[in-house]
Amino acid sequence: MKINIFNEQNIKHIDIKKVEEITKKVLNNEIGDSDYEINILITDNNTIKKYNEEYRKKNGPTDVLSFEYGLDEETIGEIILSVKKIEEQAPKFGNSFEKEFFYILIHGILHICGYDHITENDKRKMFELQDKYFNDLF
Repeated sequence: MKINIFNEQNIKHIDIKKVEEITKKVLNNEIGDSDYEINILITDNNTIKKYNEEYRKKNGPTDVLSFEYGLDEETIGEIILSVKKIEEQAPKFGNSFEKEFFYILIHGILHICGYDHITENDKRKMFELQDKYFNDLF
């Protein structure tokens, strides 16, 4: 497993070692440790807004985007996180920035592993798993 982390923002300090550690633990539990890569881009609202508009056809920034390429691919996916959006929404959920950042990171990783929240049943499963990982790892 190779985790490529690109921190292209200077808004907040991000514990890159912790990003790698949490990513590795979730991926090991979900899909195992084999010969694959994942890319994680930590950025700002302007950059994620461009991706959101281009790929999802939605206006404005979002907290996280996950692009799942398939678990049998060399690069299984990419996660893009907006530090600014996460910072803005953290108080709404009663979280510090750091808690919200890692909660959202886990959410993005689970999408790469094939989870989604389209149906109510899928949503319940994904968020229960997300909460479990967050409580275990954070």
